[in-house]
Amino acid sequence: MNLDKLMRTAIQARASDIHLLQLEETDSIQIRFRSLGQVQEMKQLQHGSTLINRIKIAADLNVAESRRIQEGQFSISLDGSQYFVRVSIIKSEEGEKLALRILSPINNLRVNQLGLTTEQTYTLQHCIHQPSGLILVCGATGSGKTTTLYSCLEALNDGKKTIFTIEDPVELPVEGIYQFEPNELLNIDTFALLKAFLRQDPDIIMVGEIRDAKTADLAISAALTGHLVLATLHTNSALNTIHRLHNWQVDFFSTASTLKLIIHQSMTFTHSGHRPHFTMIQPTWLEQLPPSYQALIERPELWKYLRGE
Repeated sequence: MNLDKLMRTAIQARASDIHLLQLEETDSIQIRFRSLGQVQEMKQLQHGSTLINRIKIAADLNVAESRRIQEGQFSISLDGSQYFVRVSIIKSEEGEKLALRILSPINNLRVNQLGLTTEQTYTLQHCIHQPSGLILVCGATGSGKTTTLYSCLEALNDGKKTIFTIEDPVELPVEGIYQFEPNELLNIDTFALLKAFLRQDPDIIMVGEIRDAKTADLAISAALTGHLVLATLHTNSALNTIHRLHNWQVDFFSTASTLKLIIHQSMTFTHSGHRPHFTMIQPTWLEQLPPSYQALIERPELWKYLRGE
């Protein structure tokens, strides 16, 4: 099986991830797909090193290196659609272990097509049309956070605002939006791009993922100084986003002053496909800010809960 056939088989099986384990003793490779949330064992192939080397070449990785951790990405076009594939390689006792995350083409949906309730749709539309503030979308990998952010950008992209995005990778080029990717080789990370954006006269900034405290601080600072910031976090509930910001020691009063909405997404898988589920929490405080992160966590009356169907 070559790389093209592997990718075609995985995409036809609606796989989100491909797990490959090289068995060095027999030069074979074990293949597993994650499809609709479940891991499925596929057949074992001979001459596994050939396939692994082909993946390394596609992802611009070092073919001769088999001991160190390597990460990269490549794109592949199948049946007129462009797919991005993230590659992670780790050395195990049996041989190299590869994980390929398949990023399906983004569904270019409007906000009212996401699967939100009527009240959730109204709330999100209201929040994204504020001149400044922070909107956070959280959830597990593959839950549809990027699709939600693109829907928000589609609603905001009227040609009258400057919109900047940080994406890794840029999954859907959009006319009228300035889109950027971090570049580790040049030491240009999310924080560096976000810092540079603030000198570029932005109205709206989308951060594909906030991964550390300094980026969170800067994103909230941008929201505090008159910009609308949309970003994602990997948390398992909307309220856990507050825990994360607290643990990162992000300034509380800056957070409370800028936060407009937190959206948590999850994906429900069925035999016929998948369906997103949304939960939103919206601050109920206006001029008088709560005293602490602990209050936000312990006092449910400080939030308006909007649960999906």
